[in-house]
Amino acid sequence: MPRWDVQGGIPHKRAIRKAVEALQADKLVLYPTDSTYAVGCKLGSRGAFEALCELRGVRPEKSLFSVFLPQIGDIGKYALGVDTPTYRLLKRLWPGPYTIILQAGPAVPRHLWHRRTVGFRVTSYPIVTALLAELGEPMVTASVPEGKLRVYERQVAELLDAGQIPSLSTTVIDLSEGLENLRVLRIGVGALGELTPFLSLSDSFQEA
Repeated sequence: MPRWDVQGGIPHKRAIRKAVEALQADKLVLYPTDSTYAVGCKLGSRGAFEALCELRGVRPEKSLFSVFLPQIGDIGKYALGVDTPTYRLLKRLWPGPYTIILQAGPAVPRHLWHRRTVGFRVTSYPIVTALLAELGEPMVTASVPEGKLRVYERQVAELLDAGQIPSLSTTVIDLSEGLENLRVLRIGVGALGELTPFLSLSDSFQEA
């Protein structure tokens, strides 16, 4: 398993190219994000997604995965129900440490439709943005559980190694039933200030 040094989150061209070659070959790549290390594959690869499920030891219908989008404007292609007010809120939250759950759109492959909803992310973290730009499509991703980094790195095709980074959680927001039914499923590093006008409309706000 090749290991590429990306200390400081700097996306070296050869490292990114080799990682993307692995993704395009339907393999798994381990890489740093703005919150923690993650393991991922290209959105369109069913085989790689099944390998990701096997690595995580879960069935595909488990909602342990999210999708990194290259940019905010892509959300209309991959999700349903994104009206103008919802899009305005997304533009205030992204790029940032927020996972937004929305209804899966027709561009989401069927192997990710088990729950009809998908968690989406947009980040400005250089490693992730470089991977997405070179790959040309979204990535399915799952965080590496605490203490599992060395186990996972032996089971992926490429490792982008940024050294020791904090293991943080994103804030998870469910918008699959619209702004009027917004729910915060997990409070992570993302601040809740932008959500204040909508939390007052929701009776289901909960800490996780």
